[in-house]
Amino acid sequence: MVHAHLLRLPSVFIFSLSVFLGIFLAAIFHRYRVSDILPSQLEISHSLSYLRWLQSINISFPSLDDDKSKMTVSETSFLKNKVRVLCFVMPQYKDSSSLLAYFGAGPGGGPSFDAASAIVKTWGRRCNKLVFFGHSPRIRPPGVSVLPIRNGVAGSWNALREALVQVAVSYQDSYEWFLKVDLETYVIVENLRYYLAIFDAAQPHYFGHVYETWDSQYNAGEAGLVLSRGALRKLHNSFIKGLCDGDSRSGDVGLGRCLADIGISPSDTRDSRGRGRFLALDLEEHLVQKDSLWRNSYWTKSRYKTGEGPHCCSDFAVTFHAQANTIYILEYLVYHLKPFGISTPLVPLH
Repeated sequence: MVHAHLLRLPSVFIFSLSVFLGIFLAAIFHRYRVSDILPSQLEISHSLSYLRWLQSINISFPSLDDDKSKMTVSETSFLKNKVRVLCFVMPQYKDSSSLLAYFGAGPGGGPSFDAASAIVKTWGRRCNKLVFFGHSPRIRPPGVSVLPIRNGVAGSWNALREALVQVAVSYQDSYEWFLKVDLETYVIVENLRYYLAIFDAAQPHYFGHVYETWDSQYNAGEAGLVLSRGALRKLHNSFIKGLCDGDSRSGDVGLGRCLADIGISPSDTRDSRGRGRFLALDLEEHLVQKDSLWRNSYWTKSRYKTGEGPHCCSDFAVTFHAQANTIYILEYLVYHLKPFGISTPLVPLH
């Protein structure tokens, strides 16, 4: 009997060890959820999905062995017509009542680093439609719409809600996608269209950089956020029904809560390597590892983690937080600076 009892000891030990390891691994999995570590669609890269989308609509472009510049121009033009984006710019708390007072000359006729002017002269030209909300300027560039916000404090949910109603009523049937940004934002619109192309705009999509608090998830206003036509239509219908009337200090938090109430959640937009596409900090803050209250808050609130340094940002990043002078710098670096002898395929397989 004693001998048999001793023989059972290894089995008991193995069973106990298995139970302990199972509990330990379950705790680790609960603490570090898979969605926090890897993108939700890691198994299929966005590039391959994009190529399949082109094939599904019987579109082909020159091979990667052909002239890269011609390929880029033709594909960019195609996407601009196929993936129509309305960009609308909202004021924030710190923007004074003189917001959008001018787009061109600064005081005394000198050059202006006004953020609205920077947007008009750079990335705003690449949107299918560019709309500003705020006080009407004394000088209005041709083709730029400036719509008034009559209710609510700049940056509040009431102000954003009013802007969304105007966008829905006037534009939801003319465009597939709606990009909301603050004044201090730089957007690479071609990368935005490349990202959005594989999604059905008739379905409710809500893209950006996801922040998470104890009671809600929402996309950070500093990184810009995108609503599909399906999401905007569903949101507008909720307004008509009298839903989402609650006041909120932050428009972006209010939007996230309202969308959650109607069953729309923010999506993981990282690329296949877990790098960010919608970036809520200045580029320097993402690339240079250093402590700051803003940067630390970003890491604390981010629902889906990204790397630091060179691993922070996707090769096809869409937005950066940027002040007016930085907007001009990024415009030059992205669209004008070219290293001699180096060419990059438009759709690298990664």
